[in-house]
Amino acid sequence: MGAFQGGLTYRQYFVRGELPADWRDQFAEKINTHAFKDVDPAAEEERALGWCSPHFALDVDLNEGLWLHDGYLVLALRIDTLKVPGPQLKIYTEAECRRVMAEQKVDSLNRYQRAEIKERVKQELRKKILPGIKTIDMVWDLEGKVVRFWSGNTKTNEEFQELFEKTFEIGLGVDTPYTAAAFGILGVGEDLISKLADLQPTPFATAAAGFADYIVGGDE
Repeated sequence: MGAFQGGLTYRQYFVRGELPADWRDQFAEKINTHAFKDVDPAAEEERALGWCSPHFALDVDLNEGLWLHDGYLVLALRIDTLKVPGPQLKIYTEAECRRVMAEQKVDSLNRYQRAEIKERVKQELRKKILPGIKTIDMVWDLEGKVVRFWSGNTKTNEEFQELFEKTFEIGLGVDTPYTAAAFGILGVGEDLISKLADLQPTPFATAAAGFADYIVGGDE
């Protein structure tokens, strides 16, 4: 989902800091260092994430010509999930338990034996199934210091911020009136910036008024 097709919903961030003088070389190395790497079926991890091409999820050979476009840095965050569905795991575990009982000529297995069989079956199934793949586009306006990420999911945005800052060694600030002013996006003076920093949420109705509206609405 993202910048080239699909919905227009995204979260916006501001970059905290300046580009290093040799940013092209630095970014080329760091982007490939943090490019997506497959989930290891033999390990316990069920998720893996990293950068990939915004045009094709399986393209993780990220040369500069792919991610740099007329002053914009464009990548996609790829998240793979390799998880054996519970019902399948249960069925194949039971089948293996029955096979072991027949082989050993016993009528039952204790819970430790069943747990060992379940883990073994899980590892075998992980080698046979394909991971679920999801990609979310990211566009960084290098001159305007604005980053857009095409996901509204809180956890996904947290993972994106962590990977972005780890890759580029530059912090991100969430888009708010204060950050927009502080980073010079709004072109306002220091007095207004300091006032924006002290803003507090203002309710448009009191709790009592809201409750009264609820009671009136309920009687209709």
